Amino acid sequence: MQIIILAGGEGTRLRPLTADTPKPLVRVLGISAIERLTALLFRNGFKEATIADFYLADKLEATLGSFSNGIRLSYVREDTPLGTAGCVRKAWNGDDVMVLSGDGVCEFNLPKIVDFHERNDADVTIVSHEVSDPREYGLVTADETGRVVGFSEKPAYDSCLTDLANTGAYIISKEIISRIPENEKVDFASDIFPEVLATHGRIFTIPETGIWFDIGDISSLLSCQTVLLDKEGKDYLIFEGASVGEGTTVTGGSVIEQGATVGRNCRIQSSLLMNGSSMGDGCELNRCVICEDVTIGRGVTFGGLSAVGSGSVIGSAVTIDPGVKISPGSKIPAGIRVRRDVTPSGYKLLELGEGGRADGIELTTENLLTLGKAIARAFNQEAITVGYSDSEGMFEALSLGIRSCGTAVYYLNNATFGETVFAARRLKTRYCAYISGGSVRIFRSGNCELARSEERSLCEKYNRTELKDSVTASLINADAERKLYLDELRSILPEKFAGSVQISSKDPREKKLFIEATAGLDWTDGEKLRFTIGRSIEDTSCEFPSGRFSYEQLLLLSCRLHYSDGENVVLPERAPLVCDEYAKESGREVFRLSPPDEGGLSQFSVDPLFLVAESIGYLAKREISASVALSELPDICYYHKTARIANGLPKLLNREFAGNRQGSDIIVESAGARAYVRPLKSGKELQMYVESVSQEAANAICDDIISRLRAHQS
Repeated sequence: MQIIILAGGEGTRLRPLTADTPKPLVRVLGISAIERLTALLFRNGFKEATIADFYLADKLEATLGSFSNGIRLSYVREDTPLGTAGCVRKAWNGDDVMVLSGDGVCEFNLPKIVDFHERNDADVTIVSHEVSDPREYGLVTADETGRVVGFSEKPAYDSCLTDLANTGAYIISKEIISRIPENEKVDFASDIFPEVLATHGRIFTIPETGIWFDIGDISSLLSCQTVLLDKEGKDYLIFEGASVGEGTTVTGGSVIEQGATVGRNCRIQSSLLMNGSSMGDGCELNRCVICEDVTIGRGVTFGGLSAVGSGSVIGSAVTIDPGVKISPGSKIPAGIRVRRDVTPSGYKLLELGEGGRADGIELTTENLLTLGKAIARAFNQEAITVGYSDSEGMFEALSLGIRSCGTAVYYLNNATFGETVFAARRLKTRYCAYISGGSVRIFRSGNCELARSEERSLCEKYNRTELKDSVTASLINADAERKLYLDELRSILPEKFAGSVQISSKDPREKKLFIEATAGLDWTDGEKLRFTIGRSIEDTSCEFPSGRFSYEQLLLLSCRLHYSDGENVVLPERAPLVCDEYAKESGREVFRLSPPDEGGLSQFSVDPLFLVAESIGYLAKREISASVALSELPDICYYHKTARIANGLPKLLNREFAGNRQGSDIIVESAGARAYVRPLKSGKELQMYVESVSQEAANAICDDIISRLRAHQS
């Protein structure tokens, strides 16, 4: 069996450590990750290994040489990154392969893994490990025998239903390796394994309980350091040759490498000071990394998860805020506060919340410029549509960032969300941004969401900020689409209607648009309808003297209008199932999220004004009152509830409701109720959408779900 060690990644999230050091050479307790791996191989009876490298390969090969801990090493270097499978194919000698990651720390029982692979006659064996935050890993779903039934590559938290992570350690038969195309970029997790699974290949997973750390960022590096020290029964480690001044306290899993010098009366907690670094008196470090040959003056305070690149000089009385990364060779003058990363390749931590909203960063002019550049780089489109209802300064900064990278911007001033989506679809721009109420939302124009891979790409581009300006692209007014929007809205509304309509909206522009669209129409003072539009389309409702339409019921009316016109509809994933039943009765179809041609959600599914217009259109076409229409709808209660769960939500859901999963939802049914269950992206809240025969049945199923989860929290 050939051992291939993957060692070519750049380790961008671990910068500044990896700015001048290959990630496999990052040290934990003074020993590099890859040397720990070669020692593990030797202890388990292996004699040689092939290293596939790329980033800073000369430094890696010069450091390791041809032997490491008794393992004979050979090297295969990629000319360009080939992906996990592509580089293995390049390094392959024709035998079965054990693939291991050279930039993590593990203590796996390798003979046990080999035995498991052989006993199951597996094509592929994946070593898995439980993780606390499943979003940063590829996840593996398996049956009770360990046979893999599905994969989820770095999913959003709302689709994490297991916490069993793919560690990147595999045993793969030579038959599978031979199928990998040569000199092409191919990945195991996203390309090879799904194909093997689809062709009924035998893929198994063996969960490992031994130590495993990916060491993907500063936090995981320090956590790994603490766990290894704890295993050795040590609270901290000061290497021989290091110097620590009088009155200094070192606690909480800290490591001070040889050649490092620490002054008097310092406080060092859960931190790493690397070889050759020196620190003056009275400094404070808490969960920080100081790279090699850094010089630090007196009275410097480092915030949590900050890091200083090699060769930097930090003046006295400096305060470095939490999370700040300082690139190698930087010089920080005395007495200042460092609030942001000191490097063009630093990290301002962007996260995308529900609906693609930009969270985790202050939306300053500088950050909006960076966000605009990241949008352009991540999506690589000729043009993007941006609408805004207020905050013109925010729009100017965001659009300038997009345009500075060569991407044109179609813009709509004082626009609603619905107008922005409509214009983007008309202009055939795949991606949009919408600014309202001091927040920014980034999404696809088709289904008003981003894929998880798109979210990760955007966040990575923003957090790295390695975005050089180029030729500034055009800023194009899209007001022509605004007129078409109004014409389309007006075309839905009936010329005559036996009733009066009033609109109440959080967005004054929506009310103004509706007044413009209904000007000149022959609507009488019949039944009075009062539509209320909230901050999201799900908050839309209609009250009338004898009753009320909920959002779901308005959606049903709109669907029935389209069905009667011989049209199909495209609805959100959790639109009422009755929509499908009505479609079948009419010989029509309902698509969820996006139809086969990827045309996007029906406009009334994302735009409350169109939802209102379609509902009125249905009443007018049938020549019936709202009361009659309500009486014709099924007597179903629609209920939404969000509950906070302390921890381990994906694992709990998978354990308690493993047999209830359908697509990205878990569907739980009881007498008279059906609940769609999904964790929100925070991973700490559970969202339940219920269709039931009564409010009592809805409350009962929600209470049952929550009680089952809370009763089994670890």
